[in-house]
Amino acid sequence: MSTTADAPSQAPEDRIAARTVIASHSLQHVYGQGFYVILPELYVALGLSPITAGAIETVRRVASGLASMVGGFLLDRFEHRRIAALFWSLAAMAVGYVLVGLSQTYGTILVAVLFAGAAGSIWHPAAIGLLSRTMPERRGFIVTLHRASGSVGDVVGPVAVGLLLVVVGWRAILIGALPLTLLAAAGLAWTLRRAPAWVALRKAGTSPRGSRDQARAIGRLLRSRALVLLLIVAGVSGIGQGGMMMWMGLYLRETQGMGSVGIGIHVAMLTGVGIVTGPLLGRLSDSLGRKPVIVGVIAAKAVLAVLMAITGSGLAFSVLVALIGSVLFATNGLIQAAALDLADSEGLEGSMIGLLWGSNALFVGAAPLLMGALIAAFGYGLLFWWVAVLNLVAVTIAAAMPTIPRPGLHRTQVTQSP
Repeated sequence: MSTTADAPSQAPEDRIAARTVIASHSLQHVYGQGFYVILPELYVALGLSPITAGAIETVRRVASGLASMVGGFLLDRFEHRRIAALFWSLAAMAVGYVLVGLSQTYGTILVAVLFAGAAGSIWHPAAIGLLSRTMPERRGFIVTLHRASGSVGDVVGPVAVGLLLVVVGWRAILIGALPLTLLAAAGLAWTLRRAPAWVALRKAGTSPRGSRDQARAIGRLLRSRALVLLLIVAGVSGIGQGGMMMWMGLYLRETQGMGSVGIGIHVAMLTGVGIVTGPLLGRLSDSLGRKPVIVGVIAAKAVLAVLMAITGSGLAFSVLVALIGSVLFATNGLIQAAALDLADSEGLEGSMIGLLWGSNALFVGAAPLLMGALIAAFGYGLLFWWVAVLNLVAVTIAAAMPTIPRPGLHRTQVTQSP
């Protein structure tokens, strides 16, 4: 196992590097969430059904989860490649969505979203692994701050795409975003190469860990009851969360006749408030512990989903969309921080994030397709009851988890201020 060496005194470039990695995460989510606003356009242009539309998201999610799992394992073996992986993840993801824009058939779109989802997912084990290693004592805050940056993209992406669709087609949006993304990826690489502490992190991991040693370390972690329950909670809660993100736009279009701008605003509200609340909840978990905050957040999602099912439309519904957005993605960061706490002594940050994403793929991957079948059979009104029930199951499991150990300083780390 490689060990992070002591870093030189902090340079301004090191702080800029940490902030740049966190900020760049928003671009990955501009694509991911903006695609939900494009999906209704695809639905009409290709004459899709709820089942075939669900299959697009199933392919994207499964590819994302499996690539993240494999990528996390490899990045822990070849730690010095984590910084390069950040650049190539953004660049390859942008190319994947260009291929979506160029595709003329349903089959080629499935292949293109598979590539885009797999490429973009490599970002998470690389970025979260690096950031987690820098500040283990503030892990809840730093991971949820990274997630909050993603939420900025979640807000900007749907709104920007919704406005652009008023004047240009969806294909032009996906193709035209490529130069901007490549420029941002190049700027990220340039910034990290100028940061002494980040260069030290890259040089410290130049000796690959043996695959057998890494597999044994992962096996030890999987014997933890807390980790197994965390994986189940993440998966069950994620099924409902993924269903809401994908189907919200179609729900508003099909039941209320809402246009692209309104859809973009509502999809953005699902994550907008979380930009502020996510890091606050992460900081709270650093003080109170992970379990009580995770249980409270999932319980809040269940209650709010019930209220959304009851209201269904109007101003009250829009307010509830914003409220559930304050906690919708907080679960992700909190569970990631808890899992990284458990993995801290083994140096398996990338593998742990990859494992979380991979297990989510098993749970969440089939959810859009399943939800499409249920909507086709019972109508869109089932959506929010589905989210509520799944979160009730998740909070029951979360309440049964043992207490997660507080963050430890098992290894020498580079301390940075984001």
